[in-house]
Amino acid sequence: MIRMEVQGLAELEKQLMALGEKVAVKVLTDAGKEAMQIVSEDMQQHAGYDESSSGPHMRDSIKATSRNRMKDGRWLTVVTIRVGPSKEHSMKALAQEFGTVKQVASPFMRPALDHNRAKILRVLAVRIREGIETNR
Repeated sequence: MIRMEVQGLAELEKQLMALGEKVAVKVLTDAGKEAMQIVSEDMQQHAGYDESSSGPHMRDSIKATSRNRMKDGRWLTVVTIRVGPSKEHSMKALAQEFGTVKQVASPFMRPALDHNRAKILRVLAVRIREGIETNR
């Protein structure tokens, strides 16, 4: 079980609202993408790689993407950052992460997030603070 305690979210929301939604979304998106780049790099290092395959490799398709509710009303959060392989490699990624009848699990997605949690939070805190101060 992962437990985290976060304080000051009401004040953060107040600061972001003062910037306006468009600027707040940019600040959160930029901070989130930079923070999740750490996870992306870790995932790439531990993703399966078949040297005999001449096609595109799963690890090369891993990247961070973002969505926000200004562009897509289906999202309940202001900004959502996703890190992982492309749709083309999603089945291969799930097979490696959870295993199959014929393949032993070799997780690379969840450990990338778990092992880098402190770094991610540090980057988020610094970049969000900088974004708020820059755009006041």
